[in-house]
Amino acid sequence: MTRTNLQVGSVLEVALSGLTREGDGWARLASATVHVPGAFPGERAEIRVEHASRQHPRAHARLLRLQQPHPDRRDPPCPHSDSGAPPRPGACSGCPLQALGEAAQRALKVDQLAREHDLRVDALVPSPDAWGYRWSSKRVVTGSIGHVTVGSYVRGSHTPAQMDDCRTDHPAIAAAARELQAAASALEIEPYDEQTGRGDLRYAWFKTDGERVLLTLITAADPSRAAERLPSRLKLPAGVAWSVQPSRGNAVRGAPPVHLRGEPVLRVSLAGAPIDVGPLGFLQPNPRVAELAYRDLVADLEGAPHTGALAFDLYAGAGVTTALLRRHFAEVVPCESYPESAERLGVAPESAEAFLDRQRAAARRPELVVANPPRGGMGPSACGLLAALAAPRLQIMSCSPEALVRDLTALQAAGYALRRVRAYDTLPQTPHVELVAWLTR
Repeated sequence: MTRTNLQVGSVLEVALSGLTREGDGWARLASATVHVPGAFPGERAEIRVEHASRQHPRAHARLLRLQQPHPDRRDPPCPHSDSGAPPRPGACSGCPLQALGEAAQRALKVDQLAREHDLRVDALVPSPDAWGYRWSSKRVVTGSIGHVTVGSYVRGSHTPAQMDDCRTDHPAIAAAARELQAAASALEIEPYDEQTGRGDLRYAWFKTDGERVLLTLITAADPSRAAERLPSRLKLPAGVAWSVQPSRGNAVRGAPPVHLRGEPVLRVSLAGAPIDVGPLGFLQPNPRVAELAYRDLVADLEGAPHTGALAFDLYAGAGVTTALLRRHFAEVVPCESYPESAERLGVAPESAEAFLDRQRAAARRPELVVANPPRGGMGPSACGLLAALAAPRLQIMSCSPEALVRDLTALQAAGYALRRVRAYDTLPQTPHVELVAWLTR
């Protein structure tokens, strides 16, 4: 098939071969790859090309009709889903795999890790909950004065998507989001407009401990009518905080938060370690799966906790792994760059690179280093400093297969051997997995 067949508007029949990292099916046509949202590997479908790249052998298409559906395909459980056949324009794109049963989703993820990233996992640990598992949810505020929507954007766009009664959010968060939407509409709060840069309320960040909800309102400026009027109208959140994010773009975290009313933090227990989570502090979206990964992150290949004199905890976040390590090591030194989290750990905010350089200069050599970097991974500088530190055991938790592969490649070239990789189904209904890798020097 020639390139001319990928002109916009072309209607084609394709066999889906793989899954993109966003959760779209893809098919190979001659030298080009066609991405088809709502389709899955193993299916045959009729599609219409909607965009063909001039710079890359890639096109994007709309699913018109399934000719041979996946044997585990089902009707999408969420009424707002765009993962049906064909998808609905403007629907929520947050759960692209939900038209498949959960076991089939996990099988696709294992295959994706092997085929796309050459990561052979020894297991994919399932989530105890397929729905209602999300304890931390960042919502985008859109709509108009009197008709406020607390939802999301359709992937790759600024088109608002409905998220009323989101099925992946914990029920307490879903209820708090409904209340905020109604109160902001009744008070005629002006939603922020990303295109014009005008408006008041930009984001709402909900966190729960399974019962109570902590809400952070993120506005575009100070003063804010939303910050002044909303806290007294909202009855469901146990605490309300406020942060200002004036910069353009998609960053949610803004200025240090201001406590407006109620409880300033949530006390959450993960893997038996109690942690305080503040308004802008990090909380794993699915704590019940995350705690399984945390326990593995500090354990040896047989599942027994590591023990020793000194361990480093890089990108320590809320401090769960620091607490777990302190049960079995004489000294554990955490490193965290985000000020709110670092303060709760009792350390100064510091990048992993600065921390590792300082420890190496002091000739401190830990028996174990654990690391849980952000989505971009540790990067070449931190990997080089880790290699120079030469800890005998290194264990990494990652939310990005691409970033993990880059870091593993650098560390293996510097003398580390990869012993095992395990995956965790942290966000069912999405292609996302968490990974833990065990390395030895």
